[in-house]
Amino acid sequence: MNGFLNFLLHLIFIATFVFLYVVSVIILRPFRVHRKRPVSTIALKTSYLLYLVVFLVLAYMVLFHAGTPPETEDPGADRYLNVYYAVVITAFFVPNLAIMIRRKIGHFRTQYNIIFSIVNILISLSLAYIIFSLNWEF
Repeated sequence: MNGFLNFLLHLIFIATFVFLYVVSVIILRPFRVHRKRPVSTIALKTSYLLYLVVFLVLAYMVLFHAGTPPETEDPGADRYLNVYYAVVITAFFVPNLAIMIRRKIGHFRTQYNIIFSIVNILISLSLAYIIFSLNWEF
C-alpha cells in the first residue's frame, strides 16, 4: 500500500508539472511571430521554456530524491550548498519577472529580449549543473 501511495504522489506531481508547462506554452505562444522583432521574441520565449523545464526537473528531484547532506567537517561543503541555494532562489525570480515585464519595455525591447534570453540560458545551464553535481537518492 505504501508503494502505491508513493507512486500516486509522484504521478500527481509529474502531472501537475506537465500541466504547468503546457499552460505556460499556451500563454506564451512561443512561435507566434512578432512583426518588428521576430527572432528576439522567439529566443526569449523558447529560452524561458527551456529554463522552465530544467527548473521543474530540479524541483521534482529536490521533492522526491534529495537526501540529507553528509556530515563533514569541511567548511567548503556548506559553502557550495549556500551557493546552490542562492542560484536556485535567483533562478526562481529573475526569469519569471523578466517574462512578466517584457511588455512594459518599449524602446529597448530587442536588446531586452536578447539579454534575458542569454540570462535564461545561463540560468538553465547552472541549474542543470546543480542537478548533475548533487548526489540524489533513488
